[in-house]
Amino acid sequence: MRVDLHMHTEYSVDAAQAQTPLQKAQACLDAGLEIIGITDHLDYYHRRGPSENRDVEACLRDIRAAKQAFAGRLEVLVGIEIGQIHADPSADAFLRSHALDMVIGSLHVMPNDLDIYFHDFARLDCDAFLKDYFSELLRVSEHGGFDVLAHIDYPLRVMRHGEYIPSFDQYMDRVEDVLRSCIAHGYAFELNAAGLGSWQKKVGPPQNILYEYRRLGGERISIGSDSHTLDTVGRGVADCVRNARDAGFTSVTVFRERRPEQVQL
Repeated sequence: MRVDLHMHTEYSVDAAQAQTPLQKAQACLDAGLEIIGITDHLDYYHRRGPSENRDVEACLRDIRAAKQAFAGRLEVLVGIEIGQIHADPSADAFLRSHALDMVIGSLHVMPNDLDIYFHDFARLDCDAFLKDYFSELLRVSEHGGFDVLAHIDYPLRVMRHGEYIPSFDQYMDRVEDVLRSCIAHGYAFELNAAGLGSWQKKVGPPQNILYEYRRLGGERISIGSDSHTLDTVGRGVADCVRNARDAGFTSVTVFRERRPEQVQL
């Protein structure tokens, strides 16, 4: 089964324009995908109101319309990617009031409300930053309320500068804390292909982290291209499947109406 459970349309401010949910679904069908999750951004912050991007209500209506239009040809899951769910109680209120198939939980923004992408790592203490990152990611996980824990390796994509090559190898105790929390809460741990577009040129997380997740008893995984354009749907899915099988996984977790179901890879 070919799945891509993390992608964005024109409703996400960091995605290309002229890609409606209908157009995204058509691109996925053309790419040979069978189950997709359209998961546009809804970020929350510590010191200001949420960023609803380009009209979250219209976005969900359009995803539901795509779900209906492609029924029988492509399974479209109505999803959302909640950033910093722990930062604002209105995130929980939003989820209580909206019927969704799947919710991705992610950490894009540190407590200073600045996206990790925009930090000046050449001027920062990167060791201290990564320790703070894992502490914050653990807060996200412990807060709960979502189904998939996204892209644990997000900082690795953007921290490289000069001769500094970021790695989680010296932080595995903190990684393990997050993995144990993920397992205890029943989240699916995400394999995310966005690293193919960064200096890494490979999908994430690093394979040793996926091994560790499996060793600790992790059973649920999710797979997503993190596509932000029409021509990147399904990108890296085959690589993610290869890594998953290498780590001993034979199925991917698909959430329908927030209930997990295992689908064979």
